[in-house]
Amino acid sequence: MIKTPRLIRNRCGVFYFRIKTATSDRRFSLRTKCPHTAAIIALQLNANFERERAMSNPKLSDFNFDPAALRRYEIDLKNGVYKADGPDDHARMMDALERIGPIPPHMQPLATVPATAPTPVLKSLPVSEAVTLWLAERAKKNGKRTVDAKRYHAKDFMRRIASNIEVNAITKAVLVGYKSALLTEGQTGKTIDNKLMSLHDFFTYMLGHGLYTVSNSNPVDGLFVLSKAERVAKNEPFQPFTKTDLATFFDPVPYAAAMNSPDFFWAPLIGIYTGMRISEVTAIRCEDVQQADNGVHFIFVPKSKTTAGVRNVPISDALLDLGFLNYVEEVRQAGAERIFPHRLLINGTYSKNLSAKMLAYMTERGIKKANDHKSFHSFRVNVITALANNSANTAQTMKIAGHKQSGADEIHLGYVRDLPDLKPIVDGLSWPIDAASLKYDGRFAGFVADHKNWAKSKTVV
Repeated sequence: MIKTPRLIRNRCGVFYFRIKTATSDRRFSLRTKCPHTAAIIALQLNANFERERAMSNPKLSDFNFDPAALRRYEIDLKNGVYKADGPDDHARMMDALERIGPIPPHMQPLATVPATAPTPVLKSLPVSEAVTLWLAERAKKNGKRTVDAKRYHAKDFMRRIASNIEVNAITKAVLVGYKSALLTEGQTGKTIDNKLMSLHDFFTYMLGHGLYTVSNSNPVDGLFVLSKAERVAKNEPFQPFTKTDLATFFDPVPYAAAMNSPDFFWAPLIGIYTGMRISEVTAIRCEDVQQADNGVHFIFVPKSKTTAGVRNVPISDALLDLGFLNYVEEVRQAGAERIFPHRLLINGTYSKNLSAKMLAYMTERGIKKANDHKSFHSFRVNVITALANNSANTAQTMKIAGHKQSGADEIHLGYVRDLPDLKPIVDGLSWPIDAASLKYDGRFAGFVADHKNWAKSKTVV
């Protein structure tokens, strides 16, 4: 390729024409990644620029230049190939050759070759419309938070390419460029892979519905930064709380002072005595707190991370002694639907800000160290570990925790919502918690009675 002044290429491979002076640095995209095409366009721009040098401050707009028109013809100096599409295009090509200057004899054109029609790309949906169809179907099978994540990843991809580009125009090269941009920005391998997994799911949908027709394979294949094993290895497991941590966490005086609303007070206690997830605890409805025919009180979990998470969790005697049922009855009498009525549904969960509150409290109490991986989920780790240490079998432990079973066990246990031996097992959970000092005394009665005003204020506490 002829060395061309003022021609530069960005990190994505797109060529620009650059005019740099002592006071300014202006760049004009040539809208091409082809070095030969870019050189020809830049040569013409240079010629126009030199003609306009008498101007005090020449602008690119003064050149009256149409890059789209210039790219109709093709000049390959290396191989001596010159193509034009019709008389007008031939005239433009010859004008460009004249601006390039003398051409070595071995590169002289033998004849003008009519342009060969490129292989047509089949018409397809604009990517924005295709994404809408994909997300509408995924909403039928994925949870709201998963769909929201996929929507965010799709938007991130579309903002980096032309939003009206057709799906069939998204080649592997486009996706490689997208991945390269994410790497250049310093995003982690896990973050990049999360975005690529969403795009992989998008193209799986498009291929399955015959809406992506330029290839029979998924163009995202082979682009992931980490293998599945590497992703699993990089996941940091949640650490359980030590007995000292729990004694410090539930120390009655500082705990009651810091956890000064019903959700902050009850959620950790429910977590450590049931192993329920934070999203499950904060979404409990009054009607979910029930009593079985055999007199056992339990919490029904109607919606969870997995189908196995839909379960009945027996309420341990420790929670009963803490006055949990008394609190729930207060909420019922106030006419609220959920036991924490002031919590709003945000991004598909009622748990907004609870983790942050816990983090601040644990840091203040010296429970959370810089490199610790402790959070509300640590209560769940404590419960599952304690159940195993107390000789609960796998089926019992998984049924209480709502973990997925495998094979036939999952099928048969799916029909069993009240295993008769689960109540004694949860009663076996013993923690260094002074239940007598933390026993509920009706301190949140006024708070709960005012739940309608909390809902109107749209305030998450």
